[in-house]
Amino acid sequence: MRAKATLHSWRGALRTLGAPHAVPYAVPYSWLRWLGAVGPVLIGVGGLGAGALPVVSNPWFAFPGGALMGRMLQTSTAVVFVGVGMLVAAWLLMAPHVGAFGGRASISKRSLMRTYLVWIAPIVCTAPMFTQDIYSYFAQGSILRQGMDPYAAGPVEILGPDHPLARSVPFIWAHSPSPYGPVALGVNAAISGLTGDAVLPGVIAHRLLGIAALLAGAWATTRLARRCRVEPVTALWMGVVNPLAILHLVAGIHNEALMLGLILVGMELGMRGVDHVTGSRRGAAWALLAASGVLLSCAGLVKVTGFVALGFTGMALARAWQPRLGHVTSILAAGAVQSALLAATTVAASVASGAGFGWLHSQGGAAQIRSIYSLTTNVGVAAGWAGMRLGIGDHTDAMLSVTRGAGVAVAFVFIVRMLWETYAGNIHPVGGLGVASMVLVVLFPVIQPWYCLWAILPLAAWIRRRPMRTAVVAISALFSFVVLPRGLALPSETVASIYTSALLALAVLALVAWAGFRSRARRITLPSHG
Repeated sequence: MRAKATLHSWRGALRTLGAPHAVPYAVPYSWLRWLGAVGPVLIGVGGLGAGALPVVSNPWFAFPGGALMGRMLQTSTAVVFVGVGMLVAAWLLMAPHVGAFGGRASISKRSLMRTYLVWIAPIVCTAPMFTQDIYSYFAQGSILRQGMDPYAAGPVEILGPDHPLARSVPFIWAHSPSPYGPVALGVNAAISGLTGDAVLPGVIAHRLLGIAALLAGAWATTRLARRCRVEPVTALWMGVVNPLAILHLVAGIHNEALMLGLILVGMELGMRGVDHVTGSRRGAAWALLAASGVLLSCAGLVKVTGFVALGFTGMALARAWQPRLGHVTSILAAGAVQSALLAATTVAASVASGAGFGWLHSQGGAAQIRSIYSLTTNVGVAAGWAGMRLGIGDHTDAMLSVTRGAGVAVAFVFIVRMLWETYAGNIHPVGGLGVASMVLVVLFPVIQPWYCLWAILPLAAWIRRRPMRTAVVAISALFSFVVLPRGLALPSETVASIYTSALLALAVLALVAWAGFRSRARRITLPSHG
């Protein structure tokens, strides 16, 4: 007796996600590849008007339709969110094809990466999206290239308020010294020299560098996943191909792309070195460990949070040495190795880039921001508000110091615990890094949606449990919609209108797709006659 159709609606499709037999009945992979590709096309077109455009000398208005999109800010913003919705939907519906929630993957790594390249191609030349931070990178790179100190003052003070680059820097960073390390600034200065501070070539150069770093991270992710007994194609889907990474690391051009690429490659090389450090290939092991230490140090010299990864490769090394050296000696020896590599890399990068060591005292500028996503910031603000309501005065700043300090202290203690669990062999170093980064993000004084990627990319190569994967997928999908394409706030009525328009357009598209999918399911399952 023929089996009846199990998928006559999108509800039926969702019901089968993760079941071992789901793939034959899932939305065809070829459909999802092109559904996901149309989304970035809309993001790229909408970005010509709704993106984070420069204040002066806007090159994107020269694109066909660019000036028109710029005059229709609300419409172009809604177009971007329709594209985001299509990209997220394609990614979610791809879950059964990659074995994300059960069963075996039905596609190869190569096929998934080809899809990834198709998805990011329309974004390469569009305006910066979801943030204006790229203009800070431009200004700081130009400052360093001209022989000035980006750690001495903000771009407005150094370049002058009328400088084209300084005028596009976000207000919150316009008067702040650079918070980034010498590797980030060295890269920014090199691109400044290569492009002559031209905005469009600079955006493309930064994007291509970020894509190269993410592709290197994809290479490392597949190998780290095998070490953690995770299906490599699942890890790629959850990590590098994640829409949150595409939107904020590729479209948004954040430094995290370079930092995370360095971390993932550094972790894989470090694990290879640990594999051989007590065997016959000690020369190769030391070369791999040295390369790992340099890459992980460079990640921290992009953003200081990258330094955390050094501890986890160090504990893996200490664990390998423990049978021969004992607990205390092995930990001290591994710490000495990592510290020496960190010190040598820091000196070399600081001198070679010309940035010097000003980054050591320029951290903490971001703490001036009151992030609505930060748990510790919200608790501090709520406590300050309660104090005002009780008539004891406005002590919000003092409460923020207390709650944020407590959050950082708890995160530090948890990181130390994860380091010990790694040394004890209770958690893989990649998992330890991912879990520690997750707690750090939750308790960090300032959180942006893309900070979640500090944890998501390492966790993608490690987590196997369905609840944790579900949480990662849900966070990634939700946070893909919370930042406006221009990276700036708009009136609440305008924001409500934008989201409503995008939601209605997506609903119409979903109905059309549902009808097509239902028709296909019927054709597949109806019995033949004659």
